[in-house]
Amino acid sequence: MISEFSIYQSFYVKTMNRFLTTLMFLSVVLLLSCSREKVVFETTHLKIGIDNKGLITSLKGINNHTEYHPKGQKTPLLSLYKDSVYYLPETAQYDAEKQELRLGYANGSLAIISVVNKKDYLRMELISVEPRNGIEAVVWGPYPTTIDEKIGETVCVVRNSEFAIGMQGLNIKTIEGLPHADNSGGFVIEPLPGQQVSDSIRNLAGKKLSIDVNKEGDMPPYVRLYRGAAAVKTKVGSELRLFSRDYRIPRIIQVWEGPANYKQYVEPIDVDFTGSAIALFGCPEPETLDHIEKIVLGEGLPYPQLNGVWVKRSDIPGQAYLLNEGDPYKSMEYAKECGFNLIHIGDFFQSWGHFGLTTGRFPGGAGEIRAATDAARREGISLGVHTLTMFTSPNDPYITPVPSDSLCKTGTTQLSRDIAADDTEIYINDPMFFIYPGITHTVKIGKELINYRKVSDEEPWRLLDCRRGQYGTTASAFKAGTSIDKLTNNVYSGFYPDIHLQQEYARRLAQVCNETGIDLMDFDGYPHAAASPTGHEQYAAGLFIEEWYKNLDRYRLTCGAGTFHYYWHIYSFMNWGEPWYSALRESQVNYRIENQRYFDRNLMPGMLGWFVLHPEFRPEEVEWIQARSAGFDAGYLLRIDERIEASGYRDQLFELIREWQKARQAKAFSPDQIERLKDPKNEFHLKKIADKQWQLNPLNLLRGYEFKYREVQTGEPVKSSFAFNNPYGEQPAQFYVSAVPAEGNMPASVSNLTISFNNYQIITVDEPLNAGDCLIFDGQSIKFCDQFWKPRKEIKLSELPIFVKGENKVEVTGTFSGASSPMLRFEFKIIGEPEIVGKI
Repeated sequence: MISEFSIYQSFYVKTMNRFLTTLMFLSVVLLLSCSREKVVFETTHLKIGIDNKGLITSLKGINNHTEYHPKGQKTPLLSLYKDSVYYLPETAQYDAEKQELRLGYANGSLAIISVVNKKDYLRMELISVEPRNGIEAVVWGPYPTTIDEKIGETVCVVRNSEFAIGMQGLNIKTIEGLPHADNSGGFVIEPLPGQQVSDSIRNLAGKKLSIDVNKEGDMPPYVRLYRGAAAVKTKVGSELRLFSRDYRIPRIIQVWEGPANYKQYVEPIDVDFTGSAIALFGCPEPETLDHIEKIVLGEGLPYPQLNGVWVKRSDIPGQAYLLNEGDPYKSMEYAKECGFNLIHIGDFFQSWGHFGLTTGRFPGGAGEIRAATDAARREGISLGVHTLTMFTSPNDPYITPVPSDSLCKTGTTQLSRDIAADDTEIYINDPMFFIYPGITHTVKIGKELINYRKVSDEEPWRLLDCRRGQYGTTASAFKAGTSIDKLTNNVYSGFYPDIHLQQEYARRLAQVCNETGIDLMDFDGYPHAAASPTGHEQYAAGLFIEEWYKNLDRYRLTCGAGTFHYYWHIYSFMNWGEPWYSALRESQVNYRIENQRYFDRNLMPGMLGWFVLHPEFRPEEVEWIQARSAGFDAGYLLRIDERIEASGYRDQLFELIREWQKARQAKAFSPDQIERLKDPKNEFHLKKIADKQWQLNPLNLLRGYEFKYREVQTGEPVKSSFAFNNPYGEQPAQFYVSAVPAEGNMPASVSNLTISFNNYQIITVDEPLNAGDCLIFDGQSIKFCDQFWKPRKEIKLSELPIFVKGENKVEVTGTFSGASSPMLRFEFKIIGEPEIVGKI
């Protein structure tokens, strides 16, 4: 039964809705008459003015009355793109009742855009473009602003200390950048404000560089790294860029990361730019994430949660975690000792592609992995796995013995002559896609995979020195006119799926998560901001991750070495590996810090990359990592395996990791301490003194002092003098001595070692030192250790040597048994006054 009140209430609501619609129409009519813009839209914090040519003329903060649209800039609400030409609108008509904007262009096209004011943001969707007249893509804007402080090239938000303006793509077909451009970002010479550089470097500002940090070890400090193009820095401030492409139109592209002769044919698919949609917003800077959340919820974008908290607000993604590729149960012990809640257990797949789970490590397959994840969860620990995403192993059933017809192709041509099963020259019609052979030089004809050395230099075009029936396939005869495909390679000498088969990979990887109960999927090798291996740009990458996400039984943490605009909503954090061979304090230091700038401007949790806990590490090495983690509030991956059992500092290293991370998570460090902790030149020691309270000591570990063999007169000892400054107070001398093997590693030693301090105090070491031996002088005793600092013997000192405040001189003498004697490396440790960390 419906009450009279309910009927009255329904009538009242309908009447008010009609009144509000009429009021909105009259408001727009009034704006048409009284404003210099044709139409003005006001969201909660941003006023957007559009003139009668379809150009944005104002982006104005409502509360602060600041104009953020650069003067004199032509800013199309929507641009059309064809053959490297951008068409700006020339006419605009707004229908307030339909909430539609009609834009006319010089090429005769008419674009109809739905424009809906959602209060906190303006929602715009492309309804149609007719006639098409060959239009290949549409661009939202691009939209310039005067904001120049934090340019979020992935999240598509620009911010200064007061205000933020942003744009969000509302579906996977709306992708970042511009249709003509390399949208990957890259390394750019761009010194920081106040950074001291030479005039020659400053004159190169804006120049792009090619840098491989894994090969070169780091990047110069005057170089910035940008990882996308959803927002870019400009001379007047910044620019927001999103676009959508008509993928029904065939394309031949230059592969951005390849040589000039690397061309790829992009397969047409039934995906158009109609329906591309964005949300445009502005807000006070502290409310940026709040506004993005409103858009996400209002538009049905992915909203992953961890323990009921939106992943963008959760503190779980920024935590430090463990990598152990051995026994998962042993790794749980290490994780508990470090205070970690996440273990990356590495790759556990038979091959990439089908992602089988029965291996020597887990012979019981999914069930055995599930038992491990369940056991870990009972300990409050999550397990995660590594994959190279769309990389396809040469031993995967998609390759051998019968290759799939849905492998990714660089391009296709036809045989110009018949070939027999044993022919080693293959005649083809067009060499375009075959000139660049890729890593494996592989082509596919029917169900046969063939390797070739190169394409002939002249017609008739031939593939030369062919090896038939590769990867376990069967060599066969083929007729002229048969299609021959050039396959696309990944960097591990494998292959890729095409845009259709990649969806099978996505579903299979979701199934792996569901079957095994793992809590982290590390999508290494995942397409970044520039492209997908299929050539369909971020659309293909978004299609993959969306398919994985919607097939999960619950959300999983996800990470990788890169991300892009749509993936920002799903992924948890970004992290990357590093070259294990590089010295800790020199390896990728600038790169690690530069990535923190990227995370900050893109509203992402901090991560420092990967580190390995070597058994020869001392507390100072571990605390160098921890200080950076605390300073940048950034997690990291720490690789620990059973070799750590050899370390003499094993238990102390785990305790230091645990206490530093507790202090970081408690936000115990003061702003001044945080700034000093960020500097990689600064070192510290942290000691727990009470619950949620610690003592922090600055320290200097002075390195580079070497005592080594040189020829002297018979019976004369070798002598070296070291000088250094102690900026802190007088204190007991602490230092390390390591006996580093000489070339050839012949048996030899250093004996009769005498160490003099400031021409007064003397320590004598009677025991000879062989290669690999180490000494610890801790201010109380001498510990004789092996190469991993595990003590063999300890001698208490009756008289403690002193480091005085200011200049100190240390003189070392000793006897080398020969030229192959080890070099002694001295490292002096000086400790400053303690500071309190945490509430007093």
